[in-house]
Amino acid sequence: MADLRQRKFRLWPWRQRTTASSAPVTPPTAQELAAKLTELVHVERGVAALYYYLPDEALTNLAQTLCQAHQSQNIIAQEVDRELRSKDATLQAWRAVSAIWRSDIWQPDELLATFGWRIIEALRPQNEVWSIVVDPRAKFFGVATATDDTQRYWIVLVTGERGQEVEGESVTAAR
Repeated sequence: MADLRQRKFRLWPWRQRTTASSAPVTPPTAQELAAKLTELVHVERGVAALYYYLPDEALTNLAQTLCQAHQSQNIIAQEVDRELRSKDATLQAWRAVSAIWRSDIWQPDELLATFGWRIIEALRPQNEVWSIVVDPRAKFFGVATATDDTQRYWIVLVTGERGQEVEGESVTAAR
C-alpha cells in the first residue's frame, strides 16, 4: 500500500520520452539537388512571371559543361554571365542566353528542401543575379549540379530566349 502512495499519477503512463535522432542526414546526390532546384526555380518563376520555364537540352548540356568546368577548376565564387551566346557558336539560334552559378557546402543535418531554399535565398537579394531567374523574356532553361567529397555543390542555371526564326517555339508552359 505504501508503494502505491509514493507513485505519482500520470495521465499517459504508456508514453515515454523519445530522444531526438542524432544521426546526420545524408547529403543528396547531384541529380536530387538538380531536381529540387528545378522545382524551386519553377515556384519562384511562376510567382514572378506567371509561367514556368521549359527545359531545353542544349541549355542543359551547356549548364553541365559549365558546372564540370567550375568543379574541376574549384571555382566557388558566384558569378553571372549574360554573353554566353557570343562565346558559343552552337547558340547562334538563340537571342539571349544567360547563366548564373553558385557553390555551397552541405551543412550537417540539413534537409534537401532547406539546402535548396538557402541557395535561392542567397540569389534573391542580388538584382543582377535574380533578374536572370525571373526574366519574363527567357522561356527555356537548363540546370546542372556537381558535388565533391567535401560535400560542396556547384550549381549552374542557364536561361535562354530563342530567336523569332526558330520554329515559333515562344510558347511557355502555363500554369
